[in-house]
Amino acid sequence: MQRDVPPDEAARALTEIGRRQEQVIALSVVPVWYWWAVAVLMVGLAAAVDAHRPVLTGVGTVVFVLGVLGATGAVVLRGLRHAQPRDGLLGATGVLSILGFVAAVLAVSLPTAFGLRAAGIGHSAVWGVLVGAALMVTAGPLLSARLRRGMLARAAGTPR
Repeated sequence: MQRDVPPDEAARALTEIGRRQEQVIALSVVPVWYWWAVAVLMVGLAAAVDAHRPVLTGVGTVVFVLGVLGATGAVVLRGLRHAQPRDGLLGATGVLSILGFVAAVLAVSLPTAFGLRAAGIGHSAVWGVLVGAALMVTAGPLLSARLRRGMLARAAGTPR
């Protein structure tokens, strides 16, 4: 049972498929608020550690872990409530971009904190993490945009 589809109807259908695909991919990308939430939680944990009070360090650790779990859970649940992108859409380049981003944040924040501590600067953990947090809130959305572009290109069949 095959029927001839007029070209304009086929074009509209393909446009709608592309639009829906973009919606699914947009829902799978990390939202901007997530980068801010994790950055604030990181700075809070560093401040708790820099206070050198075991109780504050413990409370800060619990708040950090629960906050990251809650924020991550919210992002994951948001994606699970909707259609999922097909496997492999992120690709090896996307995975390497994410790993590189994490490595860059650590490569900036840890040496900064240790260097400031060696120089005798107070609250060195907070300052180091602030640098990493600034990188997260500025480069995190750029990473999300890059991942989105890559997924859209793969969805369209364009080599990336």
